[in-house]
Amino acid sequence: MKKKTTVRKVSSNSFKRFQDVLEKKRDIILKMVTHNEKTLSNDVGDEADVASQTFERELLFEMEDSERVILDDIEAALRKIEKGDFGICESCRKAISSPRLKAMPWARYCISCQSRAEHSA
Repeated sequence: MKKKTTVRKVSSNSFKRFQDVLEKKRDIILKMVTHNEKTLSNDVGDEADVASQTFERELLFEMEDSERVILDDIEAALRKIEKGDFGICESCRKAISSPRLKAMPWARYCISCQSRAEHSA
């Protein structure tokens, strides 16, 4: 027999813990982006060095795009904490499971809605 999992809304005393985690992750991303921008401004060397730097720059831009998406999601999660509706799926309005929030506290959707969105794309 399959065990039924109960999905509950995040308790208000858990908000502070998630807020701390989200703020730390946001700070890490912002430091990384700042470091990467400084790294990109150093174009010196011969043709091979410049080619290597161009390749590294492209990789950094791709990474920064995904980091910016996460940063946007983190900011949205922090706003939800302020409003008191953190942990609620933006699609079905049901509670996002606690294990999902612990793994990815900036999650906007429950697993079911996220899965549907990924399969329809």
